[in-house]
Amino acid sequence: MFTFEPANYIENEAKDSVFFVIFDQSILSFSNENFIRPLTQDELTWSYIEEKERHFLGYLNKQPCYVILVEKNQCELEHSIFIDMRSALGRMPDQLFDVIARSIQIINWSKDHKFCGKCGDVLERHPLERAYHKKDCIQCKGQLVYPRISPCVITLIYREKEFLLAHNKNFPPNFYSTLAGFIEPGESVESALKREVKEEVNINIKNLEYFSSQAWPFPSQLMLGFYAEYDSGELKPDGEEIDDAQWFTVESMPTNIPPANISISGKLIENFIDKS
Repeated sequence: MFTFEPANYIENEAKDSVFFVIFDQSILSFSNENFIRPLTQDELTWSYIEEKERHFLGYLNKQPCYVILVEKNQCELEHSIFIDMRSALGRMPDQLFDVIARSIQIINWSKDHKFCGKCGDVLERHPLERAYHKKDCIQCKGQLVYPRISPCVITLIYREKEFLLAHNKNFPPNFYSTLAGFIEPGESVESALKREVKEEVNINIKNLEYFSSQAWPFPSQLMLGFYAEYDSGELKPDGEEIDDAQWFTVESMPTNIPPANISISGKLIENFIDKS
């Protein structure tokens, strides 16, 4: 069992620290182990990885926990292997998903915000906050660049005992999920949800009910999950993002859907079925 307490800075590095190691969009794992886990301090020492930068994440089981970005996908530890983040989802224990998601988002933010968008100069890491700044620039003094979070809506639409799932053009064949989309500037969550559904499958919804939220690190979304009842309109995929959308029942569910243990889409589906 893992417990994670997020934190932004640590005063003194401890000897019992643990580390997640990332190269590009892959994470260090071990081919002889079922689940992804952090490296111990000793393993990090003997890994001989070329460290590019590290960020403190918080406390994992009360141990200081870091994410390390490396120069090369090379590690001297036996059975070590770098695996793609998305393919690693099934190997992340439920209790570690949040801290690994935090690792990915912080590394992506750090890589994408090396320069000030106002003066163009190199940014420096703030000593206390999770932010970059340019402390010596008169023009930009006081301006902090925090990690970007993109709010998204995701919904399971139902019609009595039927529920709507769709196939995105980027999905694997026969994989169906709930509808989702980004919130536009100036939109409320509710208006974004209604707009996305109308744009993607041409129907109107009503009786929106909040379910839960989830940080989704591909690359930096905050998913806001809802249930919504079908109101009107003829189901018609937009053909741009969605190439198929269907009403399903418990008896006629597609074979491939998001897993409930790591995906809010899967949780929406599972919870609806349990209540049916």
